[in-house]
Amino acid sequence: MGKRSLIVLLALVSSGCVSSAATPAQESKPCNEYSELECTRSSQCTLVQTGQHGGYACRAAQGRCETGFRQISGGDIQKDCEAKPGCEFKPASCYCPPDLECVCGGGPPAQCVERTKSK
Repeated sequence: MGKRSLIVLLALVSSGCVSSAATPAQESKPCNEYSELECTRSSQCTLVQTGQHGGYACRAAQGRCETGFRQISGGDIQKDCEAKPGCEFKPASCYCPPDLECVCGGGPPAQCVERTKSK
């Protein structure tokens, strides 16, 4: 990257025109090294609940529904999930991202999972 390109990129980032939510350097580290917030904004990792109340782990996205799905984004995550054939959206239940103060917290984050077959 040339000096001019770097200056333009820095100007865009500082103005808020470029999101720093998923940078190439961030996407190249293992999911288990992501912070909770980085994990929920990643399209390659998934935040899962490890305990009954709170306790979370970041792991690599598995299957076609999790891969490419961001648990927190500026768009409609339910629509993003359900646009994938055979996938269904499981909304967060009392989940509070670490960058917010919430009345409720410790529940599971939003998930995109394979649709269960009805009998």
